[in-house]
This record gives sequence, structure tokens and C-alpha cells, in this order.
Amino acid sequence: MDFRRLLDKYKYYTIAVSMIVIIVSVVFLFLFVQKNQKEVSEAERTMTSIISTHSSEAESSSQQLYVDIKGAVKKPGMYEGNANMRVWDAVMLAGGVSDEADTKYVNFSERVVDQMVIYVPKVGEEVQSSTSKADSQNGAMNDTSKVNLNQASESELQNLPGIGQKKAQEIIRYREENGGFKKIEDLKNISGFGEKTFEKLKDLITL
Repeated sequence: MDFRRLLDKYKYYTIAVSMIVIIVSVVFLFLFVQKNQKEVSEAERTMTSIISTHSSEAESSSQQLYVDIKGAVKKPGMYEGNANMRVWDAVMLAGGVSDEADTKYVNFSERVVDQMVIYVPKVGEEVQSSTSKADSQNGAMNDTSKVNLNQASESELQNLPGIGQKKAQEIIRYREENGGFKKIEDLKNISGFGEKTFEKLKDLITL
């Protein structure tokens, strides 16, 4: 068999097949590179998100605050904490509750805010309202007939006129991100709480 003649006869087919193979290879290579670039970009975005989250958590946990722990705890007094603490963590700083403590009136899951008074009652002690309140700067207890913006739960906030679940969640989010309300007028800093809404609520809220 004359291979040279055979090659000449089918050389155009050979060239065509070779070109197809080259084109297919280039296309696959391009798709492979694109896929790798996409995966790298997604990995970079994920890493950036993780770093940002950790930075935010670190910044939040570094915010110093002070709480005054009273009542049926082993070591009553003022303690230094941070913005990520709950009432339970603060009570542990005071040595935990004493044997005579009546813990059913204490919300241990509540987030701690600066200048907060945490009061743990004794068994048999009459309790008229929440046992943990934000103290004013002069040390006097706030009016318990009003809703405390820094202490009220989501359901308690919804007892205010015109405050539904979404607005109650916005109030809680604001106080957690800003270390609590400094004055009741800060309520107007939240989207959806304009002057008219504030006027309806100002006599019903406190710090």
C-alpha cells in the first residue's frame, strides 16, 4: 500500500479533523479557566465575608460596659463586661445566684447594656416588674409603668401603639448595634420612626 498516496488522498480530511480537535481543545481550556476564575472569586468573596464578620464580632465584644448586680447573688457589686454578654454571664461574674434566689423572675438570656441594674429577688419577695432595669446616671430606678427601650422584649415592645413585630425587631437591633439607647429621642434614628410616631410614644417609653 502506498502510504504517501493515501496520505495525499486524505490529507484534507486529516487537516479538518486536526482543526476540529484544536478548536475543541481551546474551547475546553477556555471553559476550564473560566470555571477556575469563578471558583477563585467566590472563595475570595467568602473569605472577605468571614474576615468582615470576625472583625465586627471582635469590635462588638471589645465595647466595655458596666453593670450593677444586686439582690440574691453571692458577690453583689459593679462589674465590667462587654457588649456580647447576657444577664447570665453578668450574674456569673457576681459568683452566681445564692441559695435563696428566686430565678423565675430573671431573664438570663437578656443582652446586657451599659449602666444596667440586674436585680435577683429572694424567694417570697414581691416583684412588681422585670428584675433587670437600666439605671439612670443618678442611680434612681426608672418608672416601671413605661416600656424600657433598652430592656423590653420583642413582645413587650409590641404592646406600644403602632409597634408591630418588624418595628420591635428594629428597636432591638438598634440597641444591640449601638450599645443601647442614650435618650428616648434616639428612637427617631430608626427608619420608620418619624416625629409623629415619636410624639405618640414619648410618654410611654423610658430608659
